[in-house]
Amino acid sequence: MKAALRIGAMTAGAALVLGSAGAAYASSASSTSTSTPTNSSGSGRLDTVKATAHARIEGRLATLHALALDVSDSKYLTSDEKSALDKQIDSDLSGLTALSSKMAAETTAAAVRTDEVAMVDDYRVYLLMAPQTRLTEALAAESDAAATLQKAYTALSDLAAKQSGGATATQKAELADLQSEVSAAQSAIANQVSTELAVQPGPDESAIHASLEPVKDAVKSARQDLVKARSDAKQLRASLKS
Repeated sequence: MKAALRIGAMTAGAALVLGSAGAAYASSASSTSTSTPTNSSGSGRLDTVKATAHARIEGRLATLHALALDVSDSKYLTSDEKSALDKQIDSDLSGLTALSSKMAAETTAAAVRTDEVAMVDDYRVYLLMAPQTRLTEALAAESDAAATLQKAYTALSDLAAKQSGGATATQKAELADLQSEVSAAQSAIANQVSTELAVQPGPDESAIHASLEPVKDAVKSARQDLVKARSDAKQLRASLKS
């Protein structure tokens, strides 16, 4: 019964991480369209362009550092998932740090703007890296919750079978529903981590959105199945205690 007692907390954890993934999607679209303002000509204009570009790149570096901490602190991500995310985050940090130095040394506003295009298109921190991190963690949390619910199914099934007369018709139906929902969640999230981590940055914002959307849908679908499975497990546990 220990597995059954843990299912509420595990599924709630998956829901919280999923909420973070949704927030990452919501915040990414507005972060890539910022343009550097034009100003008066001469060195003052160049300084203004550089200052704006510097602020934009520093924001991305800060986001990457925060994502690195999230990965390190995650209790759901596997070692392979952490390694994959750390590798990409470190690569982006290194590339953007070098690009920041390049921006600082530019002698024309046009050159800085070219660097800004590279800053967005070559890294896609807000549009891609942040959602990838949140989605990977959500998928890992849901995988963990599904495994716990599968153990709960086995424990509850054994308890039901040991009752006098065996499992009731209602219990058998609830067990079948529980197993179906867990299997559906596991199927929805299967291979999704490798799919979304394979998406690469680039100039086509719409293509990146389109590539991540099916993974986002899979996370939502799995969450719905896990919530249903949790409800069935609770009902089974209650009926077996009565």
